[in-house]
Amino acid sequence: MKKNLFSFVLAGGVSILLAACSPEDTDEEDESLDNGEGNGEAEETDNEEAEDAEEPDAVAELYDPDEESIGTVSFYETDGNTRISAEVENLDQGFHGFHIHEEGVCEPDAEEGPFETAEGHYAPEDNDHGEHAGDLPPLYVKEDGTADMSVEVDRFDPDELVEEETAMIVHEDPDNFANIPDRYTSDEQDEGDSGPDEDTLDTGDAGDRAACAVIEEA
Repeated sequence: MKKNLFSFVLAGGVSILLAACSPEDTDEEDESLDNGEGNGEAEETDNEEAEDAEEPDAVAELYDPDEESIGTVSFYETDGNTRISAEVENLDQGFHGFHIHEEGVCEPDAEEGPFETAEGHYAPEDNDHGEHAGDLPPLYVKEDGTADMSVEVDRFDPDELVEEETAMIVHEDPDNFANIPDRYTSDEQDEGDSGPDEDTLDTGDAGDRAACAVIEEA
């Protein structure tokens, strides 16, 4: 009798265990894994799609002196600030001056030099270099000739740049932001003067213009 009772209990336990592992539950687990639930994959995909779907408020396609497109600069209005994203290729490795200029005219064969038609830095308040509204952090180009940079500023908004018909310039050399100590003098200065000279206060000594883009509404 005891043996029969033990066999009944054992059989009942096995039945309950099998019921707990029914094919229906296994299918639900597989579906959960396929959807990326529980591991953050679905949420990450949604975030990437949201970023891709964001449209810029203004854009600028960069061209070199050979009139070849080398990248794009996009402008986004973000809570009262402006986010600038640059993707560039085919430039020399190192830091390059990166500025907004006052005239949206990009002539690679200009008499004064490539893209000199873009005039000086965008500076509505007519202040010295380093404080120009169009002064931006230098663009760093990697060994493979590409650069990918994003920066947020509060000196203008995208609509302003479009309305003022401005341009984006990438320079050949780094920008010193007119940070020249007073112990240095220049041949261009009057005797007794020191520190940054007039050219440095205008340009940051960033050299020739490697690329130019007219900033337009997206």
